[in-house]
Amino acid sequence: MPSESPYKTGLEPKILSRARTTLGSLLLVLTVITIAGAHQGVVSGDFDRVLVKPFREFAADLKKAANPSPTPTPTPRPSTAPSPTPMPTKKPTPVVKKTQPVYSNCIRKNIREGEFASNRCYAPQDYEDLEYYLGRYYSAVSERDTQEAFIGVTCPGMSDMFKKSCEEHKQKKATAEANIGKYKGIVLGIIAKGR
Repeated sequence: MPSESPYKTGLEPKILSRARTTLGSLLLVLTVITIAGAHQGVVSGDFDRVLVKPFREFAADLKKAANPSPTPTPTPRPSTAPSPTPMPTKKPTPVVKKTQPVYSNCIRKNIREGEFASNRCYAPQDYEDLEYYLGRYYSAVSERDTQEAFIGVTCPGMSDMFKKSCEEHKQKKATAEANIGKYKGIVLGIIAKGR
């Protein structure tokens, strides 16, 4: 008859069941806490700052170390020997060139279609103004087109029922057309400032 090992301790089924339940509960609580912590970290931005950002910085540093920028090689300067007889030299007069203002932070705006088509660079304030007035221009164009569609529905028969509505749509269309002209001039002026 094989003898039992003195090092093997038997656990009763009841104790084993409690141990499994306790371990499962602890794992569940740990999982919930981990998920809640990750969620809170993502929402507050700390997750990115503490866990993700250091790895990004490490990868960027590693990339810089792997691809060092080439060191500039010194260019030899030509040596000039003094001439035996000095000749008077005529200094050229500097030519003053008209330059456009240099923007330290230029923002490029690519307008692909329409009468404003361009690919220019703008000062930050001009860029914001261009975005704003382009939006207003396109909004006015959309309003004009909408009013034309309403006029096509309400005005042909000119029954008494649609007469007032027809006049309102005509007035709104005229206002939209005036706004189109106004915003077009402003947008063209801002585009002219770009370089």
